[in-house]
Amino acid sequence: MRAELKTAPTGQAVPPDAAPRPAGRKARADADASAKEEDRAALAEILSEVRAVRETQDFILEALEGLRRAAVTPPASAADELADPAVARTAGPGLSPIRARRRKTVVLVDDDPQTRAAAVAELQHAEVPVRAFDDGNAALSAIAEEKPDVIVLELGTGGDMGGKDLVNFVKATMEWVDIPIILWTREPVASQKEARQIHGADEVVPKSGGAAALVARVITVFRR
Repeated sequence: MRAELKTAPTGQAVPPDAAPRPAGRKARADADASAKEEDRAALAEILSEVRAVRETQDFILEALEGLRRAAVTPPASAADELADPAVARTAGPGLSPIRARRRKTVVLVDDDPQTRAAAVAELQHAEVPVRAFDDGNAALSAIAEEKPDVIVLELGTGGDMGGKDLVNFVKATMEWVDIPIILWTREPVASQKEARQIHGADEVVPKSGGAAALVARVITVFRR
């Protein structure tokens, strides 16, 4: 039995398959619009993240450029800056008098207030200038402002720029890759080999060894 033909307003017969399906067409249009809106939202989120990374990179590059200019044109009093015989002894052979007489510095990152305070006190007792922070982002700003000689880091520090992220960021930055990183950590890092090969640091000092052991290792690294 043949399918009945529908009649269009003009009087012409319209096959059943050609009959309009407005409901299905509207559903497809709504789905396409929803997919496009999701794509736009995802793209906007990606662009926001890229801008944030770029702003951080620009800040670091500006700070590093300032350091480069300062190194090229040092102040006249640079040779006398922080001249301390005890500090000069930690400089080791082969360094210029200016470098030997500059007091070496440490950036400490530890989110545990008690162990951070203990490490700061022990470093200051050894007359080692130290800047201490409880998160990685603040430490990055300090590193960019004045490149330290050693970074001491609690590997388990959390936050947006956690301990492991900070190690990766420093070692991936050409201007900072030569800064030694000492893990002063509660994390179970079994050996110096693990600190280097697994975590990307240079040394490890377990917190169970106390702050004095940390300072001894810092001074050893200074002399290299």
